[in-house]
Amino acid sequence: MMRKCSHCRKDFTPQELSREESKGMESERKALGLEGVLFRYFTCSACGNANIFVDVHPLQGETPQEFASRRAELESAVRQSHGEGVEAVLVDK
Repeated sequence: MMRKCSHCRKDFTPQELSREESKGMESERKALGLEGVLFRYFTCSACGNANIFVDVHPLQGETPQEFASRRAELESAVRQSHGEGVEAVLVDK
């Protein structure tokens, strides 16, 4: 899946993946026991903005309604927590 900068729409390259940021976010996710999500942090070389991609996966046995509810709660939390110059993008997988 090709990811694009939410600010300037440039396609991200593998070199724009911030591995340390992504690794830190994944460590926090695991420590909190969050399942069904995966975090990837990219910094755009064209405009300098950062994007956090949150891939949301259905959990085993989760109904479509439960998935939609969990996704909405996650989206609300992500929108409130990201910093200035960082856009959070939720992606259904």
